[in-house]
Formats: sequence, structure tokens, C-alpha cells
Amino acid sequence: MTDPRTAGTREKNLLLGAAFCALDVLLMTGAAWYSESLAILGDLLKESTDFLAVLASYLTVLALRKAPGHRFGYGIGKLENLVSLFIGLVMVGCSLFLLTKVVNHFHHPVPTEGTLPGILIFAAYAGIGFGIWTRNRWILRHQHSPIIESQARLWFSKASFDALMATALVLELLFRDQPWSFYLDPLASLLGVGFMLHAAYAIFSSSVDDLMDATLGETTQLQILKQLVRHIDDYERIHKVRSRRSGSHIFVEVFLEFAPDLRMAETQKRIHRLRYAIAETVPGAEVSILPHPPS
Repeated sequence: MTDPRTAGTREKNLLLGAAFCALDVLLMTGAAWYSESLAILGDLLKESTDFLAVLASYLTVLALRKAPGHRFGYGIGKLENLVSLFIGLVMVGCSLFLLTKVVNHFHHPVPTEGTLPGILIFAAYAGIGFGIWTRNRWILRHQHSPIIESQARLWFSKASFDALMATALVLELLFRDQPWSFYLDPLASLLGVGFMLHAAYAIFSSSVDDLMDATLGETTQLQILKQLVRHIDDYERIHKVRSRRSGSHIFVEVFLEFAPDLRMAETQKRIHRLRYAIAETVPGAEVSILPHPPS
């Protein structure tokens, strides 16, 4: 079962993130209009795509609340993975866009003017981003969710990028008479590109594994086997253990051979005991114990 403390938390967290992103887009629009900084203009475009990604994640989570239908008997949990891949692609696109800006700044280094509003916004959203990232990490400790995982990476990269940009613009403002300060803005942007590419790679690697129905991690597998060993007297032999994720849902199938002389009522009692033990060990798992004929 899912931890009750996380009930509805994903939706609230994503809606909160979408609201902060929308506000950031509005503030950055004003800062870009006021300043001559291409870095702030680039961040405006990046924040716009981030807002679209967070909004898409929120709408996806709302769609996942629907009960499984006849067409999708296992639910549409993998939609989370597909949206996570989309978020990763958005981050790659933002990275490539920023990279072109970095190259242009290195070729034509110029001082920037009117960056004070941008500095204040970068500093404020660095704090907000790290706060939302911390909240997302808390959710992930209680319930696995590809969307929340991608959002955690997204907000960490956003907060780190905002902090770097604020620092770079402050230093450039303090040392604006020095020619070397013209390179601070593109250098900070280059580090931001690195952050986003690293986060996008992590999103792709985790989402693709789940889409390919990869087996759960070794730690979870050991927890399942530990429960099977504890109840070894309830069955004769283990034939196969299969597990996979579908979004935030976990499916575990255990094929066991039972003594042929057991009555059906006793077999069902043992199956119920095993299902409960594994479900308690792996929160949120849907466990199926399937009797297997003798070899």
C-alpha cells in the first residue's frame, strides 16, 4: 500500500511547481525587457520550457488517478515514464540552446547592463528551487514515481543554474571595469548546461529501464527473497520471481509449487500470508502468488 502521507502530495507538489514556474516566466520577462543580458533572455526561454514540462507532468498525474480500464488492465502508469522522457528531451533542448549562447558569448564578449532585477530573481528562485527539490526527495523516500524523480532532478538543476547565474552576474557587476568579467556570464551558463545534461541522462536511463520492464533493483529483490525464505515451510519450491514497475506502481509475480495433497483452503491461506508479507516489505507493490504445477 502507498504511504498515506503521500496521498495527493504529488499533485500538490507539481501544482506548486507549475505556479512557481509561471511566476518565474513572468518575472524573467520583465527582467529580460529591462536588461541587455542575453543570459537572462536565454533563461526566460528555458523557464518557459520548464513550465510546460511541469504542467505536462501535473496533467499526467491527474490522468493516472483514473481506475484501470478494460483496454489498460494494468493502468497507464508507463505514461509517467513517457512524460519523464519528454522532460528529459526538453532539458536537452534547453542545454543545446544555452550552449549556442555560450559559444556566441565567448566569440563576442560584451558587458551586460541592467542585470540587478535578474540577479534578485535568480537568487530568489535558487532558494525556491532547492526547497522544492528537498520536498520531492521526501516524497521519493516514501513512494517511487518517475515523474517526481524527474521533477527532483529538474528543480535541482534549475536551482543550481539560478545560483550560478546570480553569482556570475553579481561578480560581473562588481568587476564590470575588468575585461575578464565579460566571460563570467558564459562560464556560468556552461556549468548550467552541464547540470541539465547530467540530469537529462539520469532521467533517460531510469525511464527507459522501466519502459523495458527491467527487474526491480537488487535491494528490492533481496527483500522479496528474504520473505520467501522466512515462509519456506509454506511451499515446496520456488520456480520463478518476476517484478517490474509501471510508473509509481510495482508488480511482483511469484511462481511457487505447493504440496499436492494440500486442500485449496489451506493453499489460499498460505498464499494470502505470503502476499501480505511481501507487500509489507515492498510498499505499494501489487503481489501475485501463482501456484506452479510440479516439475
